[in-house]
Amino acid sequence: MTAKHGSERGRFWTLAGAAVLAAAVPLIVVVACGPDFQPEVFVPMEHPESPKQFAAGQLGVLETGYWRRDKVVAYRYLSGGRLSDAEKVAYVGTAEPNDTGASYEAELAARPVNQWRAARAEALKLDVKTTPPIDQNKTYQIKRDTFTDNGEILNCPDDAFVAAGAALRSRTKQWGAGSADLADWIKGQDAVFSNCAKPGTLPEPVHADAGTLLKLDRDYQIAAAKFYAGDYDGAIAGFEAIGKSTSSPWQPWGEYLAARAEVRKAAMTALPPKDWGSQATFDTALLQKAQARLKTVASVGDPRVAQAAARELQFIEVRLAPKKRLDDVAQALAGPKPDADFAQDLADMLFLTGHDVTSDADLVRWIGKGGDVNAAGEWRQKHTEPWLVAALMEAKANDPGVAEIESAATKVPVSSPAYVTVSYQRARLMLEHGDAAAARKLTTSVMAGLGSGGTTAARNALLGERIKTAQSYTEFLADAPRTVIEMQSEAAFERPDPKQLPRQQFDWDAATAFNRQLPLARWIEAAKSKTLPLHLREAIAMAAWLRAQGLDDAATVKEAAPLLPQPLRAAGEGTGFPVTLALLRNQGIRPYLEQGVQRSASYGVLDSFRDNWWCEKWGDGSRQRDPATGKPVTITMPMSFLTSADKTAAADEVKRLNALPGGVAWVGRRAIDYAKAHPEDKDAPEALALTVRATRYGCYVGGDTDAAALKQKAISKEAFTTLHKQYPKSAWTAKTPYFY
Repeated sequence: MTAKHGSERGRFWTLAGAAVLAAAVPLIVVVACGPDFQPEVFVPMEHPESPKQFAAGQLGVLETGYWRRDKVVAYRYLSGGRLSDAEKVAYVGTAEPNDTGASYEAELAARPVNQWRAARAEALKLDVKTTPPIDQNKTYQIKRDTFTDNGEILNCPDDAFVAAGAALRSRTKQWGAGSADLADWIKGQDAVFSNCAKPGTLPEPVHADAGTLLKLDRDYQIAAAKFYAGDYDGAIAGFEAIGKSTSSPWQPWGEYLAARAEVRKAAMTALPPKDWGSQATFDTALLQKAQARLKTVASVGDPRVAQAAARELQFIEVRLAPKKRLDDVAQALAGPKPDADFAQDLADMLFLTGHDVTSDADLVRWIGKGGDVNAAGEWRQKHTEPWLVAALMEAKANDPGVAEIESAATKVPVSSPAYVTVSYQRARLMLEHGDAAAARKLTTSVMAGLGSGGTTAARNALLGERIKTAQSYTEFLADAPRTVIEMQSEAAFERPDPKQLPRQQFDWDAATAFNRQLPLARWIEAAKSKTLPLHLREAIAMAAWLRAQGLDDAATVKEAAPLLPQPLRAAGEGTGFPVTLALLRNQGIRPYLEQGVQRSASYGVLDSFRDNWWCEKWGDGSRQRDPATGKPVTITMPMSFLTSADKTAAADEVKRLNALPGGVAWVGRRAIDYAKAHPEDKDAPEALALTVRATRYGCYVGGDTDAAALKQKAISKEAFTTLHKQYPKSAWTAKTPYFY
């Protein structure tokens, strides 16, 4: 009902030392200026696709960028162990309510704090909806030089409300539902929880006719209220007195809770960290005092109290002997046996390794937090499956001794959790050796054996290797589409319901191969091929049609026109003004393919975040960038089926296309020139007005001194001037009072 069951356990991922005292990770909120769009996710680089399947040992293709918690689970399975049901729950966690209606309400009601509110309301015969909510978090401030760090800690953990509910049921049974003692007890407990988020009140003295049990409970409630209020000396004295009282039902917990108050005091008087991400310096003397008290508690008395004391000692060890604690948790987490304290051991390992504590434990070295490690050397010394996987992930085809590692990889059985990862890495090395046929055979075999649950990322990764082995254009097209795992691009966001978008889209490799390596003839061939789904064929057709416009290739324009979506076909057969007007009216048509959902999927929608027309080079398109450097990543597909004529044509087309100006400047120039030459055309005012609009809503092309930006500004002014001079009475002129 009070501080009894909540301990100072949430000590990983923190900005400041005080935050580690929460029983949950502190909330960190980042406010952005707008939607944070990212490319579609086909193969997650940081987390497994399905944590639930991953926790069951279906590891898929492991990525070097996985977070440490995921690597711990992988290591357990690769070492021949498995997660127990309790460990799976601890790893996967409980998701926040993300739905509306009954399921959302049910999840909220099930939370311990709301279970307490419901039990309290029932005891007092009140409607729980009229009961004020309880904020479990308390804000804190730490001064850093000239500014203050604000944050939150979980002051009143879930267990406090679970214990309060249990005590309420017990006291109701003893005293009766309408008794004065029960009403007074609830009033006292309300005072305890009033201190969770902000300074509250202390429980008042019990009523004159109160029984002995209520008086003893009130002593406990007062000590707990002082604990939550931050009066740690008062809490320590109160809990010590309870520990000495042979008549108090809370006596077994007295010394333990006094130690907890000492630990909390040691933390809240901690020195600020020297820099962001570092640990604060706790009051060592107080921690040592609490440690001595807890050792005594852990060795005698109630087993429940002894267990709680042992866990609190682990927290102190994180501060006083971090390397020893890391060694201990690494051994427990590694398995192969289940770890009864998996959740807390994992939290401690994450906290310690995140604060530069190192260890020689095999698990810590394997997850990359044990100093400089040579995976191949570790495997040659230990010959274990985790190190074989790590060695393969680091290996290059020309590394000395790589043949020995590849040979060992062939012996990993299909039943092994490592099999898919090992096979993927083997195929990668086969391609580096130039053995495309073997790589194709292996990837095809592995994909055929994948199940249906949680394997989309693995299938996408394997397709990314198999497409490099294509011996025909048909094989290339068959492997080009991948299944999106997470829609998060701006193009997807533009759609009314992104969930309804087709999941089959192009990843970077296929899109780049089209943009940079395939001649227009091959684009048209793909747009007609039944190998690809219709929405991708249409995307290819629109981009090919626009590329042909830029190249003044009338024959290809005519061939592509029937392949366009119906609304564009009428304007698409020629190369003249109807094309210009269609491009100004349909802002999402681009001369290249993109990773994930194509902008052409909503080609008629004006995006409010300026994702309209195009700024990228016509023949290159969007480029994948290295997250570390921000520089474009060059992707070149082998495509051995291309002829010399194909390669020459593609290179020539890309060169000519990349010499053209950006989308708004190119389309706007066409509109202005046409309007000046054909002032009588009834659609010319619209084209000029839409050109001005395009310079406002088109993609950002650079600063005020950038050549492309200056060209676009000039287009805006010229279109505006021409519109107002030639068509002063047009409705389009009235709609265009400014240029940009």
